[in-house]
Amino acid sequence: MHIHLNDDDISRMPEQLRSLFLDWLPECLKTKNSRYELVAFRQKSQPQVSLKQLDIFESQTMEEKAEHSHVRLTQLFDAGITKAGMPVRVKLKREEAKKRSRDYINNLEISVKGTIVYNGEEFEKPSPLAAKVNGGAANGWEYIEVKKDNQWICLDTLRKIWRNNND
Repeated sequence: MHIHLNDDDISRMPEQLRSLFLDWLPECLKTKNSRYELVAFRQKSQPQVSLKQLDIFESQTMEEKAEHSHVRLTQLFDAGITKAGMPVRVKLKREEAKKRSRDYINNLEISVKGTIVYNGEEFEKPSPLAAKVNGGAANGWEYIEVKKDNQWICLDTLRKIWRNNND
């Protein structure tokens, strides 16, 4: 939730509400467990920092940020979690596996850019690749595995490692 208030908005508040609000705001923002952030914008014509506009919004918890942040394959690569040439395989959904008489699409690898190339198409995100291979929506973080230290590891596990180091 975002609340945008400028000087005019605050001046229009009833006196008692304005006073309570201006007393409450700094105290709320001081607390360690506060889920609110305040962003003050300074207008160029003003040499002093004045609260011309307040953006007050509820901050996301670390867990919420992690769940909603989009991680790309190249970020895993840049962090050294994946490396060029690492073998990659894509798990097939049950119906697709029956059609193809196998459980995985093998012989893929991490490119020198940190992406995965399949049938000449480069993928920076895993879900579009998993969907392409499976002929429909598929969570690439769960359906794609990378061979690291001689064992197959789900991309979701590698993404968690990246998030632990970067959040």
